[in-house]
Amino acid sequence: MTSQTPHPDQPWLIMNGRPEGEPAKMRLFCIHYAGATASIFKSWHDALPPEVELVAVQMPGREYRFSEPLLTDMNEIAPAIADAIAPLLDKPYALFGHSMGILIGFNVVRELRARGLRQPGFLVASGRNAPQFKWADTGMEKLPDEEFVAAVRDYNGTPEALLSDPSMWDLWLPRLRADLAVSAEYEHEDQPPLDCPILVLFADGDRLATKAGLEGWRAQTTSDVRYVSFTGDHFFLHGSEKDVLAEVNVELRRQLEETGGQSDTRQHNTRAAVGLA
Repeated sequence: MTSQTPHPDQPWLIMNGRPEGEPAKMRLFCIHYAGATASIFKSWHDALPPEVELVAVQMPGREYRFSEPLLTDMNEIAPAIADAIAPLLDKPYALFGHSMGILIGFNVVRELRARGLRQPGFLVASGRNAPQFKWADTGMEKLPDEEFVAAVRDYNGTPEALLSDPSMWDLWLPRLRADLAVSAEYEHEDQPPLDCPILVLFADGDRLATKAGLEGWRAQTTSDVRYVSFTGDHFFLHGSEKDVLAEVNVELRRQLEETGGQSDTRQHNTRAAVGLA
């Protein structure tokens, strides 16, 4: 088992230490989707290769950061996260993000590059079109409460108990609206592509991810892009968690081998794909 501990000096990060302080040879930074918290990754660490330390990013306005102001401006979010993780780039690393999480993660990597800091061994872009594509549901975050809740229900990712109880709306609607505004207000800036591989994960029933949008990730790197499709909707991340982690582990083991680390030799069934149908 591992322990989850907010970084003592950096509220943006939750450290998932190896048992008995075993040293990590690589880190995996994970950024949650809109409306969620870093706790969605609490089950992941024990499924990763033993040399990998998971570091989850926690946005303000939730869990132990509940009293902090919510953020919507990528120009404020990405530099703050870059500040937080910069001291942890002493080891090779990768970055995973789902939906809003990878939009943020992509911009964090750009920010790190602008500072001349270490780049990731690979990115995992989950449940999201490439960043040059405008978010499909822009404007949803401004809907009146009842219409907003109805739209959220269609995503099939929020417990019905929260959706059907108006007395609970004040607890989670502001956070979700703010997170959705991150995507809605994002203005993409053309820059040279990254040079790391990208693993793109998507679901066949996710209306927010289009073929053109997913193919767009090829324009964001000079390296390889690998696509893996899952059955499900926008939140396939949870229903297919075991298979998602298997695909992430394929890339982690490859990175460990390339950097001289020793990875777990257990085999996983994967559903490899080199392109979109």
